[in-house]
Amino acid sequence: MVANIAAVFSITTLALGVTACAGGSEDPAADGDEIKLVASTSIWGSIAEDITEGNDDVEVTTILSSKDDDPHEYEATARDIAAVKDADIVVANGAGYDNWLTDNVEEGTPLVTAQPLAEAHHHGDEGHEHGAEGHDHGHDHEHGEDAEHDEHEGHDHEHGDEHDHEGHDHGGANPHVWFDLDVVSEFEQKLSAELHKLNSDIPESNEDVTKKTDELKQRIEKLSGKNVILTESVAAELVDDSELKDVTPEGFAHSVNNESEPSAADLATTRQLITDKKADILITNEQSETPAAEQLTDAAKEAGIKVVNVNETPDEGQDYFEYADALIKQLEDATK
Repeated sequence: MVANIAAVFSITTLALGVTACAGGSEDPAADGDEIKLVASTSIWGSIAEDITEGNDDVEVTTILSSKDDDPHEYEATARDIAAVKDADIVVANGAGYDNWLTDNVEEGTPLVTAQPLAEAHHHGDEGHEHGAEGHDHGHDHEHGEDAEHDEHEGHDHEHGDEHDHEGHDHGGANPHVWFDLDVVSEFEQKLSAELHKLNSDIPESNEDVTKKTDELKQRIEKLSGKNVILTESVAAELVDDSELKDVTPEGFAHSVNNESEPSAADLATTRQLITDKKADILITNEQSETPAAEQLTDAAKEAGIKVVNVNETPDEGQDYFEYADALIKQLEDATK
């Protein structure tokens, strides 16, 4: 649910982190050698598999692929750490979401992240910066201490303008960025370029992934402007990039984003919006539904408000694009 670094050198472009530090493997993978890629979660692992599809020289290992595991609270096992240290390239979410992986990356191993590294996003934190203060495993990301998601260099997003949630500040940076298709596109470009350095047979850009991403983005932009309440921030980036209007009360959203129970007053205010039918859609996460979210879901069903579910991780056997398609399809149906 709703993130430490000294270094030898770094490469930073757009919203993505790619770091390779001296002192690691002396023999990087060469053309024809197997490339061992380790991903933190099934979302980024799935995208890596799409990028490397058809190339038998790349072995993708995903650490977390079960809906029973919470990436926020996961602690790496000895086997996980051994896999990371043996990897030729590591991919992760960043933003403190999966420090249990990024903290264990060997110097000399390229690290590609969808967001800049940050302090761990522990449950109950009052938000965190993207400056990665106190994070020290030998990598030097130069994303800057003010590298907020909507201010990434080269990332032409309008979060602060057209889609500004009526000025809402829901309590700290949102690490759930995989429904921001610009971020996914940038991640693909950076990972493809890094893999090409390890094996020239891998294209520097994957046209199939780009096409799929563009198609999803177009569908999101076409979603009509219904009022939505989010019980947590998993789908917040998607809502932000559409014409959907987030009417989640500020107090409720702030509490949820900081992994604390909303006050009785904030919960009552949110529930009132539902019972008064001032919200058209409730977006929740049944995978880890809180008592407050359960109350709102029950209220929505009683009021005839449409309920859309999005789990934090894909179903078993479901790749990233199937996972994203399923959510967008629910929203398309709910906004008709």
